[in-house]
Amino acid sequence: MDRLTCATRDYAWGSTSLIPRFLGVTPDGLPHAELWVGAHPGDPAGLPDGTRLDDHIRDHAESSLGAPTLETFGPRLPYLVKALAAAEPLSLQVHPTSERARIGYDLEDQAGIPLGAPERSYQDRFHKPELIVAVTRFEGMAGFRDVEKTTRILRMLEHPWADRVAKELDAAPPFQALHGVVGEMLDQSGDPLRRLIGEIADAAVAAEERGHQLTRTAGRMYLDRASVERESTRLFAQTTQLARQYPEDPGVLVTLLLNHVVLSPGEAMFLDAGVVHAYTSGFGIEIMASSDNVVRAGLTPKHVDVPELLHIASFTPIPAPIWEPTPVSANTLRYAPPVAEFTLSVTRAPETRLPAAGPRTLLCLDGEVDVVAGDASHRLRQGESLFVPHSDGALELDGDGTVAIASVPTGG
Repeated sequence: MDRLTCATRDYAWGSTSLIPRFLGVTPDGLPHAELWVGAHPGDPAGLPDGTRLDDHIRDHAESSLGAPTLETFGPRLPYLVKALAAAEPLSLQVHPTSERARIGYDLEDQAGIPLGAPERSYQDRFHKPELIVAVTRFEGMAGFRDVEKTTRILRMLEHPWADRVAKELDAAPPFQALHGVVGEMLDQSGDPLRRLIGEIADAAVAAEERGHQLTRTAGRMYLDRASVERESTRLFAQTTQLARQYPEDPGVLVTLLLNHVVLSPGEAMFLDAGVVHAYTSGFGIEIMASSDNVVRAGLTPKHVDVPELLHIASFTPIPAPIWEPTPVSANTLRYAPPVAEFTLSVTRAPETRLPAAGPRTLLCLDGEVDVVAGDASHRLRQGESLFVPHSDGALELDGDGTVAIASVPTGG
């Protein structure tokens, strides 16, 4: 076992307080968005002897990973854990399939776009399915909402543009209609777009107030409609906020089509390839296949690649992609989406039923926990992390605290 020193990413959307508080350090007033706990070459964790974790795993591949993980993924840690703290919305984005990641990476290489360049979307050849578990209340948008429900919400705006979009969504099969509507939205720019976003924001304010009034005055016969209105008022409040932050960004319009997701602590959502999404606020623990491939569509000053997004996004409507954990014991919940790279367990010490093989990464979420493997032990406090190689075998936890444990489903 080795204690990790992890890097933070200081994106503008990050919270000034959540990650410093998690790490037990004094806030410096700057936004701290992500804490990277893993071996991705973009920001690998460091070991006590100064070695990078990715280099250590490459040089000690079988003992670090175990034979099955090594044979499947090569000499690399296949997952990446992040603590994510959003004070403002992240970009509207989508991640590719493995096949598209390889194609996109090679196309950008052939175009002469260097790795790390602002205009590059594909930083590696891997897909990036991801799961986020809320630590605080966590909000986001994910997946295209049922079209019938979306048309009802759009008509609540009582605006000619929204009525026209609702008619277009009604006029074709959902996949085709959504693809066309999103393409039209993202093609807008300049003064006409600014005026439209302003008008939609004003319409959202008025619709939100109408929803509040109906909720307050509804009798029994109107309860179903009032329920729809309550859901739409949350969306309209978000639209108004986004319009203030991004008055010339067509991504604001696209968010009207997405599921609005609110997670309570311990709840999770899983985002597979092609699911358009954006986190908007809160603190959570995120695990993903170890990749940094992001194709953006809006809500960002960064590079936006609309043609690529329209090519790889899934326009099939889905429910909010909530992922239910499986209780492993009285003290452990396991989040195991259908991917080969990762499983995440959240465990309250003491606990003995833990992943016993393969590479494991532990991040203490609260309290103090003693991590024991054979004759070795480490005490973890909130915000501290460990890498446990396959060769260390079974783990036990003691103490009084909560730990997130990343592992590979097939073990070692």
